[in-house]
Parts: sequence; C-alpha cells; structure tokens
Amino acid sequence: MTFQHLRIGKAFLEVICLLSLCFQAGLAQQRAGSIGGQITDELGGLVVGATVTLIAADGTQRSAVTNADGAYTFNSVTPGRYTVRFSAFGFSSTENSDVEVIAGKRTTRDARLVIAIAKQEVTIVQGRGLNTDASDNADAVVLRGQDLDVLPDDPDALAAAAQAMAGPTVGPDGAQIFIDGFTGGRMPPKESIREVRINQNPFNAENNNIGFGRIDILTKPGMDKLRVSTFYNFGDESLNARNPFARVRIPFQVRYFGGSVSRSIVAKKSSFFLDFQRRVVDDNAIINATILDPFDPSLRTIPFRLALLTPARFTSISPRFDYQLNTNNTLVLRYSYSQSKAERVGASDFSLPQRAFNRSSREQTLQVTETAVLSPVMINETRFQYIRVRSRLDGNNDPTISVQESFISGGSNVGQAHTDDDRWELQNYSTLTKGTHVLRFGARLRGVHITDVSPQNFGGTFTFSGGIARCKRRPGPDPHYEH
Repeated sequence: MTFQHLRIGKAFLEVICLLSLCFQAGLAQQRAGSIGGQITDELGGLVVGATVTLIAADGTQRSAVTNADGAYTFNSVTPGRYTVRFSAFGFSSTENSDVEVIAGKRTTRDARLVIAIAKQEVTIVQGRGLNTDASDNADAVVLRGQDLDVLPDDPDALAAAAQAMAGPTVGPDGAQIFIDGFTGGRMPPKESIREVRINQNPFNAENNNIGFGRIDILTKPGMDKLRVSTFYNFGDESLNARNPFARVRIPFQVRYFGGSVSRSIVAKKSSFFLDFQRRVVDDNAIINATILDPFDPSLRTIPFRLALLTPARFTSISPRFDYQLNTNNTLVLRYSYSQSKAERVGASDFSLPQRAFNRSSREQTLQVTETAVLSPVMINETRFQYIRVRSRLDGNNDPTISVQESFISGGSNVGQAHTDDDRWELQNYSTLTKGTHVLRFGARLRGVHITDVSPQNFGGTFTFSGGIARCKRRPGPDPHYEH
C-alpha cells in the first residue's frame, strides 16, 4: 500500500467521523425539548427583568431573564424532570418542581409573583432604653423605602391597596387608616409617605374600635439638605378599547402630576416638607336612550346616543413643619388642603343631559403634635387635629320624568345640596417602660358638628311604564357623538 493510498483512507475516515458527529448532534437536537412561559404580578401586570433558573435532577442550573413581555425561554433542554425557580426584586421567590420536559415538545410554565412584605421583629433585652419608633412594633408589617415604590401613585388606589394588604377584619369597612396618628383625614400622596405600618393586632386598646385592624400612614419630615422631586403621568384613549355602548372610540385624557420639596430651615433644629399634586381627567358619560322625535307629529321613537364630556379636577397641597423646641421636646405642624370638582355628573345610560349637575368639595386639615421625653423611661405625646369639609351639589329640583327602559329626563332633583362637616380631636398618650414591660395609657376627646341640607327629590319623580318593542331610525345620517 502506497503513501498516497494511506492519505486517501485517512481522509475517508475523517469524513465518516464528521458525518457521524453531525448526525448525532442533529438527532440530539431533534430529541431535545424547550421550556417557556410568562411571569406576572398579583394584578396581572408583566414582570420584566425577573430571573428564571432551570435546575436539573443532577443539580446543574441554567438561568434566563424575562423580556419586555415578561416572557422567558429555555431551548435545547434534555428530556427529563426539572425544577423551575422564579425570582424578582421586590417579589417573593417561588418555584415549580417536577416539571417534565418531553422530547420535541415545548413545556409551558407561567408564574404569578407576590409582592414581598418585610416583617419586622423586635427582641426585648433587659435594660433596653425607651423607643416608640414604629419599627419596634413586633406585631406589624412595615413598608418603607423601596417597598413603597410598588404601591399605586393615586391616593385612592393607595388606600385600597393598603386595605387589601391588611386583609379581612371584623369591621364592615376593613381596617381603619390613621394619618400620623389621626383618623378621618385624606390619604396623603405617596411622595410624602415615610412609612406604612399594618397592625396585625385588631384588639389593641388604642384602636378606634375593637376588632378593627389598623393601618398607620406616617408622613416624611423635612430633610437636612434641599431635596426636590416631581412626577408626571399622562394617558389618553389611544390605548383604550372602544366602549361597547359607543359607535366610536370616545376621547379620554388624564393628566396627573405633582412633586415635593424639602430642606432644613435651621440646621438640626427645624425643617419643612411640602408636597403638591393635581389630577385632571376629561372623561365621558355614555348615554344610550330611546326618545320621542320632537319634530315628528306622530312622535315616533328614535334612538338618542351621546357622549357627554364630564371633566373632573382634583388639587391638593400639604406643608409640614418640624421644630425641635429643646433636647426633650419636638413640635410637628401639618396642614393639608384639597379641592375637587366634577361637572355634568348624573347623566349616563338612560339619563339625558338635562339631569346633569356639578359637584365640588373642599377639605382642610390642621394637625399639631408635641412629643416630650419626660424621663429615660417615659414619653408623652399630645396631638390635636381639626378637619373642615365643605361639599356642594349644584343642581335643580325640577320634576323628574322616568320612562322605564327608554329614558329619564327632567331635572336632576338634587337641588342646591350642601354638607358642612367640622371635626376636632385631642389626644394625649404616655408610654412607660419597666424592664421588659411597656405600659401605654392616655385619653382622647372628639367633637363633631355637621350641617346637612339635602332637598333630594323635592320636585317629585313621575314614573311611566316603558319598553319599546321596535325603534324606527330617522332618515338621514347615523346619529353622531357630540363633545
């Protein structure tokens, strides 16, 4: 055998080996499976940037990160059983064990992550000094710092989220919300909140009612250095679906903006914090009624369709002033003003535009808190709050005509209604520590004065049996929406 024949034989063997390796790789690729899915939060929102870890039975791991759609994918996965672990910042980790991958098929495993709530625990040590900080409440769930970022920006939605986190209570209205130790005030903007504390002891004697849970909202004091923050949220109808009761997509717009500013007045002695927010909503009320044609002598029935603009405005401003009177006494002053207006309320569905009325309200709150360290083992807190609320309904008392299943016309029948609400509250609490025991005692006084004028239905309501078997369309173009 010559040298040339040996070279040809060697080259032939190399080709055979290469083809064999390609065949085995293709066979392995064909036999491999894949795993994928989508990660969402408790409200159905997509979780972007979450880490997904695929753990094999022998302990080997592979990781992936969710994309802008909250989706992840593992390709070329050897068939077998795996454990899939899901984790993201601000959420509790979860895992799905016993996930089976089948050759040539895609296995789908979605996950829903739950917001992680940090529970604070306190160990009482003999000889420990007096401390009434909220973080020392061992039976509370505390949210602060980055934990607050997951809460809604809107104050109403923020209050609902806090009630949901508090869970069910004995009371009919859920847990009670205290703003800096007071009840009855409006929920402050998230920008001004320092801490949210959810008390898990509904039978605490300090609670307003026995059996009710308690949610404490603590606002921020002033900062040592100048700090300014602002935000702006915008939305319109471009991403909204068409209202099923409207022929076209109705214009809609919401503009929500605000901010805060804080700094010290006298270094390490006094400071201020000021927050501001304004919400402008241009929404519409959809009217779908059936009326009589006023231009036809036979008074035939025609459809009445209208998108009535119902603008709403909300403005609030809240300054806070902290002052250290001396080494043992601290004074906190907080004032809050909010105003809301809504136009053309009450017209929708069968109610025609004639029934619309305007609604407005103003709320002012003044809070004063003085904290005194009486001794190394005793603290006294004195709080005073005054709330002034003025609500108005600007309507008329013309008679209301209601034709069932057709239309409601006439006046709004709410008249010039108004409610004047004045409330004050005085609290004084003392906290005494003796070794491992804490004794808290005090008193609370309240006063309420309400003046309510409600000429509801003074004009009367006339109700007629309605129901139109068949509507005839007026000749001409289709009805259009007016704004």
